[in-house]
Amino acid sequence: MNQSKKNKKNKLRFSSEFTMLSILEYLCINSLNGPISKYHVLTKVPGIKQQRQDRVSEIMNILEENGLIESIKTSSESTFYHVTDKGVNAYSKWVKDFLDFTRFTHNKLSKDKENDRYQNNYLLLV
Repeated sequence: MNQSKKNKKNKLRFSSEFTMLSILEYLCINSLNGPISKYHVLTKVPGIKQQRQDRVSEIMNILEENGLIESIKTSSESTFYHVTDKGVNAYSKWVKDFLDFTRFTHNKLSKDKENDRYQNNYLLLV
């Protein structure tokens, strides 16, 4: 097998959910200053370069159909995107839920370690 085929097989492709969230995050952060082109998304969003262009287009269409992003067509037939309020709210909710989950699991782990420490101290006293 030649080297180019090996490289293609070793390409890491993320799930469509991960790609969707990455695009939404990027637009939440970067489209506040103005709309972003699809080319910009394809070249600047971390992890997107490995994705097929048609897959990214499909994901952006899904985001737009669900009202999370909006496309703006220019007279030069270019398309730019920006995040909608619904998209910002959805992304913010996801981040909050993720942080709540992380804090919950961290607190649970800390409490479990604390309980183990007390149990070990009790064993030492007996």
